[in-house]
Amino acid sequence: MAINCVESMNNTTIPELALKTLVRADSIKLKPFQLELSDSAERLHCHEMIRIIPGKRLVALGIWDDKEVVAKLFYGRGKAKRHLERDVAGIDALMQANVPTPRILYKGSASNQRIQIVLFEKINDAKSLEIIWQEQKDSDTFAKLMKKVIIELATQHVLGILQRDLHLKNFLATDKRIYTLDGGGIEKFPDILDKNKSMDNLGLFFAQLGVGAEQLQRRLFKVYAKSRGWIVKQADIDFLTAAVISKNKERWMRYKKKIMRTCSSFVRIKKLNQSISYDREYQSDAFLNLLHDPEKFFTQPNISFLKTGRSATVAKIILDGRALVVKRYNIKNGWHWLRRCLRATRAETSWRLSQKLRLFGISTAKPVAYVENRFFGLRGRSYFIMEYVAGQTLGEFFSNQGTKSDSHEAHIAKIVVNTLRNLGKLKITHGDLKMTNILIAGEQPVLIDLDGMCEHVTSFGFKRSFKKEVRRFMQNWNHQPSVFALFQGLFFGKKGSL
Repeated sequence: MAINCVESMNNTTIPELALKTLVRADSIKLKPFQLELSDSAERLHCHEMIRIIPGKRLVALGIWDDKEVVAKLFYGRGKAKRHLERDVAGIDALMQANVPTPRILYKGSASNQRIQIVLFEKINDAKSLEIIWQEQKDSDTFAKLMKKVIIELATQHVLGILQRDLHLKNFLATDKRIYTLDGGGIEKFPDILDKNKSMDNLGLFFAQLGVGAEQLQRRLFKVYAKSRGWIVKQADIDFLTAAVISKNKERWMRYKKKIMRTCSSFVRIKKLNQSISYDREYQSDAFLNLLHDPEKFFTQPNISFLKTGRSATVAKIILDGRALVVKRYNIKNGWHWLRRCLRATRAETSWRLSQKLRLFGISTAKPVAYVENRFFGLRGRSYFIMEYVAGQTLGEFFSNQGTKSDSHEAHIAKIVVNTLRNLGKLKITHGDLKMTNILIAGEQPVLIDLDGMCEHVTSFGFKRSFKKEVRRFMQNWNHQPSVFALFQGLFFGKKGSL
């Protein structure tokens, strides 16, 4: 396969990668390239970009010496060699401890010496734990796989290995093995990790599972404790719970900054009359045209309007073969503009909160971009762009009674209630729980229309608002007694209280 891939690339004109091109690269859309290595007769051919951290490093799939490889290129000015050595040292520590990790096939530099390169063997028929989690998070198969990962993590802690930047992408799973990646975040201690350090690291790992995974976390902690030979005490559970909460706060504080600046995943554009943030995955000429002048798309003859109201206009468009929804937040009059011009726009609120919900595993339409028009720094009309979700509203789902089994309706109702309770674990209330603001897509509730959401500072404030939220939600079913009774039982149970 590797030889065929090289022959295919050699039959086309693959340019030599220039340092200037690499330094300026800020998108995974960087074209295939080849690179001469300083101490190897074989050239590196890269054909698929996996990740770029602008100005620092690139990860790509490629071919070298007739082998499929994963290439890491470090090129940060003054730091490239240090970052490469740290990555290699981490992988060496894993290998010395017999922890499964992809082998290093080459370590060196490009012929210009500015680009430092390490090549790893490509593990075939493997998936990252993050992808498996997204695909199978509620399955027994995933739970069994996670037990293997937890045992692997416990083993690493016993060996004195600590993954400072521990997340689901750091593990590759095959049918037979769990591989650990990213040597740059590895720290090796001379002795077994103590209990507090181990539990804190375990809390970081559990935080990656988002809200609603508490039962799985408890099961996995029992597996971890058994692997370490611990007798679990209530104090241990309390410590771990506090660690997960703390790590979740840290994750969101870091991610909140990330979504509002230019980085490997997002682009931030600030101009005198406009402020834009968008997801790099969607970047194209047509997409940038949409961002710089979203208003003109509302005048196109083939546009499909989903909502036309005084406060907002919502339209579906097809761009680059993708179905997107553009929501324009209207300014009703001069007084309305004066009240809103110094506040965060509803588009920015939707962008931030949709990112937060997705980070913690609560389904909402994928945020694509937001645009604010400005006048001497004062905010005006704004636009929020998201992926189109094909599905039916919750009201439509329950309107055709008799076409679905009671068990199916009960299943969907339970998932909806769990979603709202998971939202509550973040101390967030939706603010407008109409039946049209919850879509059912592929048996999964998807929350939309987030600009009225409220993040509560205190538990008291949240509980009071959550009770109002549930009362508002229950009003949807005043004319459907059986559905009302179904949700009432799920929310209030036999005790008759939330």
